[in-house]
Amino acid sequence: MITYSVIDDKISGSIGDTHFSIENDKGTLNKLQGIEAKLEETIVVEEYNALLDEAREVVKKDLGTVIETECEYIKVNRKTGEFHLLYNKVLSNVPMPKALVDRILESQDKGVDFLPLVKMWVRFLRNPNLNKPGKGTRFAKKFFNFVNLKYMHPKMKAEFIEDGFSEKVAEERATIYQMRITKEGLLNGYKVSAEHTVKYEADADGTPIQKPRYLQQFDADTGEITGDGLPETVEDRIFIPAVMGMTGDPFTCTPAQKKAGHFIRVGNTHALDSWDQVNCNDDQSCVPGLHFGGLYYINSYRGHIHNVFVDPMNVGAVPDDETGAIRCKEYFVHSSLAGINGSIYHSSTYAKATDAQWAVMLQEAVTARFEKFKAEAEAEAEQQEALT
Repeated sequence: MITYSVIDDKISGSIGDTHFSIENDKGTLNKLQGIEAKLEETIVVEEYNALLDEAREVVKKDLGTVIETECEYIKVNRKTGEFHLLYNKVLSNVPMPKALVDRILESQDKGVDFLPLVKMWVRFLRNPNLNKPGKGTRFAKKFFNFVNLKYMHPKMKAEFIEDGFSEKVAEERATIYQMRITKEGLLNGYKVSAEHTVKYEADADGTPIQKPRYLQQFDADTGEITGDGLPETVEDRIFIPAVMGMTGDPFTCTPAQKKAGHFIRVGNTHALDSWDQVNCNDDQSCVPGLHFGGLYYINSYRGHIHNVFVDPMNVGAVPDDETGAIRCKEYFVHSSLAGINGSIYHSSTYAKATDAQWAVMLQEAVTARFEKFKAEAEAEAEQQEALT
């Protein structure tokens, strides 16, 4: 089946499952109309599929022209129809997943800036797990399918219905992407936790005893409760993972505390020491790693909801690209629905921090490769010398 529409200077549509957006050319449009007419007449599957292939060839020469014009970092392989990142005149070896290409095409059609999507892909290409056996293209596809998920927000729907919209229109307007993306290409997702409401103090013998961390405040004369005793800003409160609690691998929480533990704090980076502590198998759930997700994820748990930044290079696995959580090695908590922030934490600041991490990783990789080649060259030289 061929569907298309002409919008201003573009012809946009699909041929079977292949989406396209090309310059509005009269000759190309006439060819598509001719093939479309033949499709209506054929009842033979082989002939039908051959006509679809013919239509794909018609648009292939222009496939990607619109995006290439708008974004210098993306190039299309016209032989395969796949999109690749172009950087320093080198094309990425991992093609962009169809989910990402569709999102870019949709953004371009609506006049929405799609550079955050491109930057997200650049960061994802830094991910060391892409080169692991069984990952690569499948991992990229699952990741962007997850990012592309849409979620019908029930509260928004109810508000639209209260404003007089029909249920159908209210659902359409309340349907949003479940994962936000920052201008730097970071994922802006969610983490669910439980508040750590106890603390330990020494008794007269020096033995630690457990006490409430926060005490309710009372009016001295009436006994009326005047406050819950919580700190004024959320940064001064402590949380623990909703599911794992104080179990599992400890993680660092910097700059608040250097020692690894199980505490979550707003305004801090939370990270595991190594990738060995993250199960990167996309087919396994409820296994080691730091967990976060989108709107579907937080809808499945009870607790305090935090907003987190995650660099795609730190994503380890996507066990469920429809509703589940993502496992990662590191995330930054920038705010929480549990309380009011005392400071503002910009995504650009965290992006610079992960960029610096990438620079170190790259240098270490280059150094390791150099040392390997150097050792091999020295061993070969010794062998040659022994033969002379």
